[in-house]
Amino acid sequence: MSRFKNESAIPLSLETLWFTHSPPSFPYPALRQLGTILNANYAWQSTPSLTPGLGTEHIFIGAVAWAEDSNSTIHPPGPSGIITKIRVRWISTSPSSARAEVKNIFPTTPPARAEVTHTNLQRASEWYAPSILAYVKSHVGLTVGDGECWTLAYMALQHAAAKALHEGREPPMLSTGRVHGSLIFEWTACEEFPITFSSGILRHVPTGIRAGDILELSDGRFRTRYAALTGLGLVGTRHEENVRFSAHTAVIVAVKMEDSTLGVVEQNGRARSVVGENEYNLSNMVSGVVRIYRPIGTSLVMGSNLHDVSLVGVCDEW
Repeated sequence: MSRFKNESAIPLSLETLWFTHSPPSFPYPALRQLGTILNANYAWQSTPSLTPGLGTEHIFIGAVAWAEDSNSTIHPPGPSGIITKIRVRWISTSPSSARAEVKNIFPTTPPARAEVTHTNLQRASEWYAPSILAYVKSHVGLTVGDGECWTLAYMALQHAAAKALHEGREPPMLSTGRVHGSLIFEWTACEEFPITFSSGILRHVPTGIRAGDILELSDGRFRTRYAALTGLGLVGTRHEENVRFSAHTAVIVAVKMEDSTLGVVEQNGRARSVVGENEYNLSNMVSGVVRIYRPIGTSLVMGSNLHDVSLVGVCDEW
C-alpha cells in the first residue's frame, strides 16, 4: 500500500462540504488522486437532534476499495484488498463544524489473479467489440467528455459495460491509466526493423489484432516519405512528414495486416478535441512504443471471484 494512503495522510476535504451534497460527492477529488479506486460505496443516517434548535444530526460512512500499486503496462492493476473507510459527523445547522475519522481495513490473504487464456481473449472480443465500435463510430465529429484521446476509449468501455450488464454478462474492465485490458501486442519501434507483417513482427499476436482493440502509443514518431512534382511536373522532389505523440489512445476499427495499417477512431488526433477517423501505418513508426490491448472481463482482472472488491455491507457500521 502506498504511503500516501496511510490513515493520517488521507485528505478529508471537509472544507468543500462534499458530504452535504445530494448525492454526496464521494469519492471526492482529493481521495481519487491518491490512487486507482476499484469500487466505492456509502451510507448515511440522519436523526433529529434532541437539543432544540440544533437541527438534524448526520452520520456519513463511505468506503473505497483500492487497486494494487502497479506501473505495469502488461497487467491491469488488480485489487489490493485494502479498503479505506471514512466517517463524517455534522449538524445540519453547522456543516462547517463537521468532524471526520479514517480507518483502513487490510486483507488477510492477497487476492488471486486469474490467467487470461486464448479462449478468454476471443470471447472478450466477441462480447465487447461490437458495443465499443458502435459507440466510437456514433461519436465521429463530436467531442466526448473533456476532449482528450483517453476519454473516448474510457467512455466506449463504459458503454460496453452497460450493454454487457443489460445482457446478463460481466462488464469489461474500464481503462486504468494507460492500461485498457489485456496486453496482446507490444513493440519498441526503430528504423532498422520496421513493424511489418512480412518481417514476422505482427505474425505472433496469439489472437490476432481485431477491431475493438485499443491502441496505445508512447513517444511514438511516424515518418512518411513521398514524392511530389513541382512546377510543370518536370521536377521530382521528396517530402517527409513527421508526426509525434508523447502519449495517444485510439480505438482500432479496421485491420489491414498485409500492409501494417490500423484504421482507428480517435479523439484529439488530427482534429483537436474532436472524434475523427484516421489510419496508422506501423511500418512508418520509427521510434516509440506501440501497445495494443484487448478489453477483458472484470473477473479476469480481479481474480476468479467477482466479489473481491465488493463493498456490500461495509458501510452499514463503523
